[in-house]
Amino acid sequence: MKKLLICGRLFTAESETVQENMAVVLNGNKIEEIIPAAAVLNRDIYDEVIDLSDRFVMPGLFDCHTHVAVNGTFDELGDDVRYSRLPATYALRGVNYARDDLMAGFTSIRDLGCCPEWADVCIRDSIDSGAYPGPRMMVAGLTLNAAGGHGDNSFLPPFSGLGKDNVRAIICGPDQARQAARMNFKYGASCLKFMATFGVLSRSDDPGPQELTYEEMRAAIEIAEFRGYTSCAHAEGRVGINVAVRAGVTSIEHGTFIDEEAAEMMMERGTFLVPTLVVDPRMFKCMKPGEIKPNVIEKARRCTEVHAKNIGMAYRKGVKIAFGTDVCAPYLYHGTQAEEFVFMVNEAGMKPAHALHSATRIAAQLLGWNSKLGTISRGKLADIIAVDNNPLEDISTMQQVTFVMKDGKVYKKEK
Repeated sequence: MKKLLICGRLFTAESETVQENMAVVLNGNKIEEIIPAAAVLNRDIYDEVIDLSDRFVMPGLFDCHTHVAVNGTFDELGDDVRYSRLPATYALRGVNYARDDLMAGFTSIRDLGCCPEWADVCIRDSIDSGAYPGPRMMVAGLTLNAAGGHGDNSFLPPFSGLGKDNVRAIICGPDQARQAARMNFKYGASCLKFMATFGVLSRSDDPGPQELTYEEMRAAIEIAEFRGYTSCAHAEGRVGINVAVRAGVTSIEHGTFIDEEAAEMMMERGTFLVPTLVVDPRMFKCMKPGEIKPNVIEKARRCTEVHAKNIGMAYRKGVKIAFGTDVCAPYLYHGTQAEEFVFMVNEAGMKPAHALHSATRIAAQLLGWNSKLGTISRGKLADIIAVDNNPLEDISTMQQVTFVMKDGKVYKKEK
């Protein structure tokens, strides 16, 4: 089936250029040709003509840091809820949350934990089979972390300890790191995530201390490398960021206290940075009195004071920035995470075109999907979205996606 998309403005993400009055020819689920709209002499030869002549058209977006198991309510992140629901409950809810991401223009996502018993694998496979509408998914399975670290439960013995705790793989030593990585891949994970440091929601009073050793990180990353998979590290503090980069991690998530030394090392090694700037500002904007513990609020304030500034420094040094939001964090609901673009441009100082690149071409490189996705280019899959206004002039327009096509199929067309 051949389709024709008439595009008023076309941003292919191959460069910073916007082309006026272009046409994209689709053959099945792939892009066959990009030509001037004036060169289309006979529209009748196409099975379908989609008129986007009044819109800004660009590649489908990537969110490289999502959690489809939960959806922005603070109680869902508590141990009493997370460990009392069946994995099937998370999977059934998660397909709806993933659909919300798709409708917001995110045709590809990387899911990084909080799905008990590999529920994220079930969500991905259900979407891939066509049973539910949703984005393409790369999934991490159970996140690796140390006992008592970021994400470990707060239960007392005999309900806590080393080994698998339903949501996390609790490890101690390189051998357990290797085994946890192997078990994840055995049950269908397609990337690796580990906790290099504590975090804002950890029980510690400091979000920055290193959690895993270099040897533990390297052992897990090595197993991912054997399989040809990527890896990522939750890393807030400077030391943990540096150690994870030295261990060979593919991407640093959050990077709150990144310094110039770490940024230069990341640039030299080609390590990606996924900022998730929207998380704390959204929490401060929406939280109600008494809803969040004082020590969490204090940690979040400390992070907010430096996060965007440090990400801006890394960006200017040339670190590859990939778009990611940590959607599911308190008040950060699936389908609303495009506000991240606003913080990237207005707070971190990124050029609007580069912010769009971070969610398209650069993100596709991070996931290793750039041969088929990330730009509107001949031979790539037809993941295409549109917004009404020009985001290079007003980046906030990315929060109102009005057209979504994934794999050549239209999922949303307003107007």
